[in-house]
Order: sequence, then C-alpha cells, then structure tokens
Amino acid sequence: MLIEVVSAGPGCSICQKALKLVKQAAAEFPQIEIRELHVVDQFERLQELNVFSAGAILINGKAEFSSLPALPKLRERVHELLHHEDLIRNKRRN
Repeated sequence: MLIEVVSAGPGCSICQKALKLVKQAAAEFPQIEIRELHVVDQFERLQELNVFSAGAILINGKAEFSSLPALPKLRERVHELLHHEDLIRNKRRN
C-alpha cells in the first residue's frame, strides 16, 4: 500500500502534521510505503486527481482525505483498504 501526502514544502505546518499522522498510522502496518508529494513537482497529476489542498492524503493513488483526518479515522480507512487488498489477493490464489 502506498500513502502519499501532498506537501507545499517544509514550511507548511499542515503538511508536516499530515505526514506525522500518516507515519503514526503506518507504524502499525509494515506493508505501507509513505511518500511526500510536492505540489510543484506533481502539479499536473494532482490536477487530474482534483486534489487542490496541501496536506491531502492519497492512498494507492486515490484521494482519500482532502483535509487532516483524526488518527482513528485514518487508521480505520487504512485497515479497510488493507483488508480489501487481502481479499483480492486471496481470491486470485484460489
């Protein structure tokens, strides 16, 4: 699973909070990779996804949170998506 945090740069406090939140949620799940998406570098991609807010959180390439969620809400969504990935993986094996 890939979680990306949209960042306007190191001076963006909401971006840093979002990154910290994602790291806290990901600590429970070793299969999660975290990336910081810089608005300047990823502008076209973010436009295609209709993501216009710094601090937004994308999971597996899909915008999941446009603003900072509570940690339990983020954990719950990550858990749901990981469970869904496991179901798909198990279906393919059978």
